[in-house]
Amino acid sequence: MAARPVDADVLIAGAGPAGCAAAIVCAAGGLRTVLADRAAGPRARPGEALHPGVESLLRRLVPEGFDRVVGARHEGISVGWGRAPSFEPFGRDPDGPWRGFQVDRQGLDALLLERARGLGVDVRPSCRVLAPLLDGDAVVGAHTREAGPIRARTVIDATGSARWLGRALGVAPQVRSPRLLIQYGYAAGSCPTRDAAPAIVADGIGWTWTARVGATRYQWMRLDFVPVQRSRTWLPDEFARLTPQGTARAADVTWRLSPAAAGPGWFAVGDAAARLDPASSHGVLRALLSGWTAGCATAAALDGALDPREAAAMYQGWLHSGFEQDIARLAGMYAELGARGFG
Repeated sequence: MAARPVDADVLIAGAGPAGCAAAIVCAAGGLRTVLADRAAGPRARPGEALHPGVESLLRRLVPEGFDRVVGARHEGISVGWGRAPSFEPFGRDPDGPWRGFQVDRQGLDALLLERARGLGVDVRPSCRVLAPLLDGDAVVGAHTREAGPIRARTVIDATGSARWLGRALGVAPQVRSPRLLIQYGYAAGSCPTRDAAPAIVADGIGWTWTARVGATRYQWMRLDFVPVQRSRTWLPDEFARLTPQGTARAADVTWRLSPAAAGPGWFAVGDAAARLDPASSHGVLRALLSGWTAGCATAAALDGALDPREAAAMYQGWLHSGFEQDIARLAGMYAELGARGFG
């Protein structure tokens, strides 16, 4: 039987860290890759703190330019979780202390997208994916509003909380927490107590994250276990002398896990597959790793090294195992505060 005609080997919907990581891996492996995103370009997002463990992966994905999106580095975090805050270092090795990053998320996303383009990825901004194209139970592409149908041998959903493909396939996520809303914003000025390290402080009804993200720029995030409506110019007490930059924003960070994160001809990565709130501290790392792993599984399936269904099963097993470990750890932290309904 002749192979069906395709427009690309891989169609990726969503150009955040997970989608870009998948695109970079696929293109580096010689696959014709289309990366479509409904937005015109990278957008501002919460969660700019990166664990030291992300550095080796990012430098493989983006060999040059990563340093230009780093606003500050730190050797640990000040943690006040049911006790007075104290500094907790990340660790060290013979080369010295491990250091985390505060990055400009919009700049990081732009850097990953630039790298994908440099590898020959066909990047299509302002291109909204619509219904998937199906051949039996296999996904074989997608209709798009701006470019019409795009046929592909594999489709990767990296549309974040929108979960474009999961919704279209009728995959309902497992909700693993009460409804959670993160509020976040920025302030300008000087706060010397926050310059050495970020802080996360829990107060029994939620937690507050504060960090320096630039020379005179600071970020805060607030999560209440029961959502609270705060002023758009609200600032944490330690930022009281700073000047708010813009108005506060909010994002739904309810924990969700897709029971099916891969199937015939498709993968879901990043928040489209699994999501925790930012206290997990692994959001960007999990997104990059899921994109990387799905990209590797796609390449192995398309070159015949793995049966496509085996590749999908292996990816899903890997994703679920790691997510359950993160859930158990974070649910335990919240149980220390008396919060219930997590896990």
